[in-house]
Amino acid sequence: MNKTSLYISIVALLVSGAAVFVASQKDAVQAAPAELDVAELTNVLYNNPQMVVDALQQYENVQREAQAREAAKLFLENIEEINNDPNTPFVGPEDSEIVLVEFFDFSCGYCKRLAPIMEELVKANPDVKFVFKPITFVAQISQYAAQAAVAANEQGKFMEVYDALLTSNGLTEAKIDEIAQKAGLDMDKYKEDVNSQKVKETIQAVANLGNKVQIHGVPTLLLNGKPLNTVDTDGIQAEINKLK
Repeated sequence: MNKTSLYISIVALLVSGAAVFVASQKDAVQAAPAELDVAELTNVLYNNPQMVVDALQQYENVQREAQAREAAKLFLENIEEINNDPNTPFVGPEDSEIVLVEFFDFSCGYCKRLAPIMEELVKANPDVKFVFKPITFVAQISQYAAQAAVAANEQGKFMEVYDALLTSNGLTEAKIDEIAQKAGLDMDKYKEDVNSQKVKETIQAVANLGNKVQIHGVPTLLLNGKPLNTVDTDGIQAEINKLK
C-alpha cells in the first residue's frame, strides 16, 4: 500500500470515529450526519487526541489480521514445497505427519539463539521431520555459509555444520571451510559441492520460495504449514505435542 492510500485509510477511520463521537454528543438517538463541518471535525479531533491513537491502532490491527490471513493462505498453497522439497536439508522421518520448518539465516543473531533449541528439539522428537531452509539476506557471507551447510547435507553432516556455523561469530569463507573440516567432511567432495550448480540452485529455490510466501524476517518457524509465535523450547514442544 502506498503512502497516499495509507493516508486516505487513516483519515477515513478518523472521520468515521469523529462522526460517531459528534453524533453521540449531539443526540445519542440520532444517526451520525452525512457530512461534518471541517471546523467541527478539527475541533473534535483536537480535543480528543486519543481518537487519533485509537484509529491508528485499529488500522494497524486490521492490516496485521489481513497480512496473517494472506500468509496462512500462501503457506497452505505452497505446503508441499515448504515441507517436502527433496533438496532441502532435513532430519527425521521423511514421511512424518509432523513437520517443523525453519527459515533462517546464518548471520542472524536471533537464529543463533534458536540453534541450540532446534538441536534440542531434534533430539527430543525423533518422530518429527525438521526441515531447514537457509535464507541469505542478512549478510553477504550468508550465501557461502548456506552453500557450505547444503554441501555438508550431501554427506549427511548437516546438523553438525548447522550448529557450528550458528554458534560461531565473525564468519569468513576460510572459517566456514575450517568448520566443515572439523565436522569430518570429505574435503575434496565438499570443495566440489560447495560451489556446485546443484547447491546454488537449492539455495536459490529457498530464496524463491521465501519470496513467494513472503518470508520477511528470520527465524520463521512453520509447524505443519502454520506459523509459530514462540521460539522457546517449552513453547515449541507444546505445539508439537498437540499434534502427537
